[in-house]
This record gives sequence, C-alpha cells and structure tokens, in this order.
Amino acid sequence: MGSDDESDDSRRKSRKMSDGDDKSRSKSRSRSRSRGGGGGNGRLTKVIDIAKDDAAFVLGRGGATKRKIARVSGADIELDEHALTITLNGTEQQCDHAIDYIDFIKQQRVGPVTIDTERSRGDYTAYTVPGDCIGFVMGRNGQTLRSMEEEWGVLMFFAKTNKDGGESRRGDDEQLCIFGPLAARRGAELKTMSAVEHKHPGYCVSSKGELRDVDRVPGDDDEGGWGIDTVPLTDDSFSYALGARGSTRRKLAAASGCIIEYVGRLACFAGYRQDRRRGKDYLRWLLEQRTGQSVVDDPKSRDDCTIVKVPSKSVGFLTGYRGESLRAIEREAGTFMFTDASPGQGPEENLLIFSFSRRNRDHAAEIVQDRVRHHERVGDRPPMDRGGGYGGPPMGGGGYGGPPMRDNMCWDFQKGRCTRGAMCRFSHGEPPRGGGGGGGYNQGYGGGGGGRGRSRSRSRGRRRRRD
Repeated sequence: MGSDDESDDSRRKSRKMSDGDDKSRSKSRSRSRSRGGGGGNGRLTKVIDIAKDDAAFVLGRGGATKRKIARVSGADIELDEHALTITLNGTEQQCDHAIDYIDFIKQQRVGPVTIDTERSRGDYTAYTVPGDCIGFVMGRNGQTLRSMEEEWGVLMFFAKTNKDGGESRRGDDEQLCIFGPLAARRGAELKTMSAVEHKHPGYCVSSKGELRDVDRVPGDDDEGGWGIDTVPLTDDSFSYALGARGSTRRKLAAASGCIIEYVGRLACFAGYRQDRRRGKDYLRWLLEQRTGQSVVDDPKSRDDCTIVKVPSKSVGFLTGYRGESLRAIEREAGTFMFTDASPGQGPEENLLIFSFSRRNRDHAAEIVQDRVRHHERVGDRPPMDRGGGYGGPPMGGGGYGGPPMRDNMCWDFQKGRCTRGAMCRFSHGEPPRGGGGGGGYNQGYGGGGGGRGRSRSRSRGRRRRRD
C-alpha cells in the first residue's frame, strides 16, 4: 500500500505540474498576443508601458490629449491607469506614429521637445515662426494652437531640431512642428501663415503679392497634382469674401472640398487641381454678387452643380430677409447656392446648388423643395404692419391699435430687383389696409385701434381706465 500511495502522490504532483505549465503557457501566449498580435486587414496590437506621471499627462483633461493622438495617428488607443499600460490597435504605421506622438507629449512634460529633421517621414511639416509672432500663434495658455489642432485634426507644438545645436533660442525664430495627414498639415500651415502675416506683414507675402516659398523637411513632399494657387483680393472684396468670423470662407471651403485660407490679402487654395478650380470658381461667383448677380456658363455641364426649379413667387420666401434663410440651408448642407441670372426663365427660376459632394447637393435640394411646398401651402406670411390690434380690457375703452403702415416705397421693388417678398420692411405699392382691431367677446371689452393709431389708441385706453 505504501508503494501505491507513493505512486498516487507522484501522479497527483505530475498532474499539478502539468496544469501549472498549461496555465503559464496560456498566460504567456495571451501576453504575447496583446503585445504584438496580428489582426484582420493588416491591423495589429501593441502594448507599451508608461510611468504614472506620464499617464495623466498623456490622458489629458477628460481624455482630450489621448483622443487627439488617436485622431491624428488613426490608431485606437486605450490607456489603463491602474496597470500603467497603453494598448494600441491599428496598422503598423499607425501604431508607430502613435508611439512617436506619445513620446513627444511625454517630452513636453519635462522640457522642450527635440525633433530629428534628418529623418524622412510622411507625417511631419515644420514651419519657421518669427520670434515676435510666437506668442500670437500660441495664444493665451496655448488656446490658439489648440483651436487649430481641433479644426484641422493635427498635432502642433514648438520644438527644437537637430539643426539648433542643442540651444533653445526663445527670442528668435522657432520651428512649429505639425503632425498629421497631408491635407490637414497644409491647412494648419496656411492657418499659421495667416496669423503670422497679420502680426508680421510681409513675412509670408512678398512685395509683388506672391506667397513666399516654404522650406520643406525631408519626406514632406506634395502628392501628385497637389499644390497651392493664389488670388489677390482688394480690401472691400476681402471683407466680403471673409464674412462674419470667417463664415463665408468656411462655406466656400466646405462646398468646394478645397482648403481656403486668406494670408494677408491673398486668397490661397490648397488641394488637387480640380478642388482648386472649384474653389476659385466659387470665390469668383461670390465676388460678382457684390455688384450684381452671378452668371454661370452652362451649369448643366458641371459635375458639381444641381439645378432646382423654384417658382418666382417663392424665391423671396426661400431667400429670406437679407438671404439668411438661404445661408442657413448652405450651412446645414455644406453647399454654395444662388439663383441663376440668365434671362427668359419664365415663371420659374433656376436655383444653382454647388458642392463637390453629390450627397450634400441632394440634401440641399430636398430642403429647398420642402420649403417651396410649405410656401405653396401657407402662402406669404401675413405682414405684421397691417390690420388692427387687440381689444381692450374689461370695463375699459378701446384696445391696442395695430403697428403703423409701411409708408416708404421699396427701392429694389421699383427697380424690379426685390426678392424679399412679404418679409420686406418697405412698401411694394399695396393699398393702405390699416383697419380696426378685434372686438371683445364679453361685455366691457372695447375694440382695437386702427393700424396707424397704435400709440393714440393705447393712450386713450389708459386715460379711460384712470377715469
């Protein structure tokens, strides 16, 4: 029996050892998969360790810095603050870029960032900012730089390069490093140039009105067909093309699919050839509207145009006061719209909807058709300056009179150019229809005053109540 017990003990020990080996092998395999495992579509997973102090800095406020790194690199990033690890998932290039960006962020916590400009990489642009513009480009607490990062989806910071000789020259020119895809980098670069030219005139635009060349680091090359075109602007046209807080510029850029920035009085169009052509066409048509109406030659032949027939009586309703209704549709759909000024259109006018995206044009066309159907159902909105007001209070006299009539004739209507319809503040020659107000529904309620006697009717009612 002793031998049998010994054999049973040895078998149990061997099973325990084998189970332990299996568990350790399983744990090892799991760890190896998480550190360098492959995935579908060429994606892989990498896990890197991070110090506790660096983890909070890389995470950022509410995870903002982590999301920015993920957006710029294209990799999925998960940060475990308890295990102090960062898990990256994406292609090998995306993961490598994410690791570089994390390293740059960690360097910012303890001192200046150092970039090797001799290394050729396709995600890096360096722009030299003059010393007197560095604070202006950064903004208070770096807010201006952060807003540019948010707008263009890039990573931006000032850094030392290997050409600096290891010395930091804060009072002199410094390198602004921009990381991200090509289009995003060029957009952020033009945005920076716009700020620098505003602060330091002549730094980006020569005396001949030409955009100065930018020195490129190795690997920062434009793709085939990519380039920058410029169009000079006058002071008046610059304000019109910019719009309130840059709204018109952003509208043209969204519709054309082209990067549009104004550097000084120079409109810059960055993108591929067809994108630049669209952007310049849209700007030209916009500036023509300052002095008249734009005429598009053969809009049916363009692949970025959708034509919607709008009844002439609905054009003013669709446009709205000072074009606000049409501008709202443009913002919602990401398009550029205006009516065609070609003669002989009859009872309908052509509304031209421009955008590089067919989906955006279709969306805008649906909104326009819905507004036209609504106008056909309800007609023009009743003007607020016709008719009387409300009846008076109980036991009182007359009520409030209606607002005064529109006495001034509309100048645009006399010339046949007014498109505001019933929303126009001026008279279109209609007969006076002031009228009285509604009567009371109970004993003691007085009728409203006439259209032209609002203040007099109100004062009479007040005197009667005091009596």
